[in-house]
Amino acid sequence: MHFDDRLATVLSLPVRGTAIARIQYRQLLDILGSVSGTLSSDAIETAYERLDQLNATIRPEDRAGMLRSPVARLRNPRLVAFLAQDDPGVATAAISAANLPESEWLALVPALPVRARGILRHRRDLGPRVEALLER
Repeated sequence: MHFDDRLATVLSLPVRGTAIARIQYRQLLDILGSVSGTLSSDAIETAYERLDQLNATIRPEDRAGMLRSPVARLRNPRLVAFLAQDDPGVATAAISAANLPESEWLALVPALPVRARGILRHRRDLGPRVEALLER
């Protein structure tokens, strides 16, 4: 698949220094944020592992800033759930930037940590079913 080719290219680059780490993190967010959360492949699993490794190199403030970027695309509930486990600033930026349909929010909410659900309550575009689920 096309995204697997893109992931393979990004993952093949060695991470040498903070600048390259930031570029790779941004590229992985872009690719993973655009694919369906139900897709699975070795490349996707490796990409999530790499994101986790890059967390040690890139400051949380910088990761959150990348997520707040107007070009950030976050339409993958799995990626949102992954980022919701991160530093509070990163989790807040991810939940604020996420663009998911109501059905995906409904499936995702129970799996989110309590702190992330608290952040999600501040959004006003989720719909009554998601808001009711958050209230429970």
